Amino acid sequence: MRSIDTEDERIASLLVADDAELPFEGTRDLEVRLRDGRCFVLTVHTLEALEERLGGAPSFVATRLVVVRRMSDGALLHAVRSALDQGVERFGTLQAPIEE
Repeated sequence: MRSIDTEDERIASLLVADDAELPFEGTRDLEVRLRDGRCFVLTVHTLEALEERLGGAPSFVATRLVVVRRMSDGALLHAVRSALDQGVERFGTLQAPIEE
């Protein structure tokens, strides 16, 4: 996991699961910890990954779909901010609080 500096007052931390030893298949999981204490995991897909999953099918159906044009820190941050603006609960999976 690596961290992205967000400079967003709503976000306590943004972590990206991008293990260099695993093959990149067009998706990344993000852990978004909010300053209000909630934590969400979002799975982000590239357009190319969705096209590959479509194959020859006429449609693709998925819940909690987050798409970026390319997998860059800027695009990931834009996606997270957009999800927050629209209600992150619609796009991410709420995680149980971590007992410290």
